[in-house]
Amino acid sequence: MSIFQRTTIALARSPAAGRAMRAIADRSSLARRFVGGADLPAALRTAVRLREAHGIRVSLFYLGEYVADRGAIEHNVAQAIGACRGLAEAGLDVHVSVDPTAIGYMHSDALGEDNARRIATALRPAATGGRDGMMLDMEDAGIRDRTCALHRNLLEAGLPAALTLQARRRRTPEDLAWAIRQRTSVRLVKGAFPERALDHAGRARIDQAYLDAASIMLSREARESGFYPVFGTHDDRLAGAIMDLARERGWSADDFEFEMLYGVRPDWQLALRGLGYNVRVYLPFGADWWPYAIRRVGENPRNAWLLARSLKSDGRYFG
Repeated sequence: MSIFQRTTIALARSPAAGRAMRAIADRSSLARRFVGGADLPAALRTAVRLREAHGIRVSLFYLGEYVADRGAIEHNVAQAIGACRGLAEAGLDVHVSVDPTAIGYMHSDALGEDNARRIATALRPAATGGRDGMMLDMEDAGIRDRTCALHRNLLEAGLPAALTLQARRRRTPEDLAWAIRQRTSVRLVKGAFPERALDHAGRARIDQAYLDAASIMLSREARESGFYPVFGTHDDRLAGAIMDLARERGWSADDFEFEMLYGVRPDWQLALRGLGYNVRVYLPFGADWWPYAIRRVGENPRNAWLLARSLKSDGRYFG
C-alpha cells in the first residue's frame, strides 16, 4: 500500500477531518461528486433522473460501514430496507448494495446474517430477476470468507443475494467456480488496497486476472445456469475486451452489465449506454460521506486533484 493510500485511509478514519469536511459540505463538490444525496428521498431523485435521462440503473448504498454499535447497525438496516421500498415505489430496479460490516458483522456473525436476511426478505417481493437483488460488498480479508459464506446461506434460503469478488485476489477463480453454477450474480471489481500475501501484484497481472475471471463469468456453464455477470470497472480497455469476449461466446448486450461508481467517468457511462450496454452506478447516500469520498480519491492517485478542486467547484454530474 502506497504512502498516498495510507494517508487517504487515515483521513477517511479521522473524526476531525470528517467533521471539518461535513461542516463545509454546502460549498464542497466532493460529496456531490461521489454521493447521490444526503438522505433516501434525495438519492431516489438522483436515481430517477439517471434512469429517465440516460437509461442508467442504480444500486443504492447507505453510508455507514464498520460499525459495532447496535443502534447504528439497526439504523443502517432500516435505511437499506427503506431503499428497497423506495426503489419499488419509484418503479426502478430494486437493487441495494450492503456492506456486511454495516449490518452487524462487526458485532457478531449471527446478528449480521439475521439482518442480511431481513433486508433480502424485504427486497424479495419486488425482485424479478438478475437485475434486482441485494449485492454484498466485499471488504478486506478479515471479512471475505464470512461474506462468501453469507452469500451461500442466503441463496440456500431462496433469497435474492449477489456477491462482489475482487479480481486481484488469487482465490477468486475458486469462488467463481461455485457462483457461476447458481442463479445469482457476481460483481467483479479489481479490488482496492492490496494485501500482498493474498493478491496478484502489478497492474498488468491484475488486469489479466480480471480478464481471466471475466472469461469464467461469460462461460457457457454460467449462461445456462442463469448466472448474471456484472463487471465493475472504469477501464475502457478491459470493457472493450469483455465486449469482444461476450460477442464471441453468444452473450447479448442485455445479458450482462457494467457497473461504475457514481461520479466517476460519467462520459464513459454514457458512451456504453449509447452502444446498447446495460450500465449501473453504485449510488451511495447519507450524511457520513467523508470516509467514502476520500477512499475514492485514495484508490486512484490521479483523482487527487478532486480533493483540492472540490473546495471551490460545484461538482455537477451529467450536467
